[in-house]
Amino acid sequence: MTQDQTQWRWLDTRETVSLTELSHSCGMSESELDELVEYCALVPVSPATPELVFSAQWVTPLRHAYKLRVDFDLDMFTVAILLDNLTRIEVLERRVQSLEALIPQHMRPDLRG
Repeated sequence: MTQDQTQWRWLDTRETVSLTELSHSCGMSESELDELVEYCALVPVSPATPELVFSAQWVTPLRHAYKLRVDFDLDMFTVAILLDNLTRIEVLERRVQSLEALIPQHMRPDLRG
């Protein structure tokens, strides 16, 4: 699989990725990802299986969390809290977009400032 194909694969949140694939795609080590699992900030698809497998939806927030970790020299506990907040923000943004889509175009406020 080429790098472009791999990148497109991460956009499909129905896909699953192994711990190793997740580590390579987000920049964090496997031990760092294991630590996030221990903090319950990163949840495997099926925790009962011997090899951890994750939803591809984790790739983007983990990349963002990794960048912030490097930029601000954050410890993994702080990254766990950050990751939770990043995923909450993403969910809320999707909800806002869904609700805005219900408003007729002529009634939408112009927020371009």
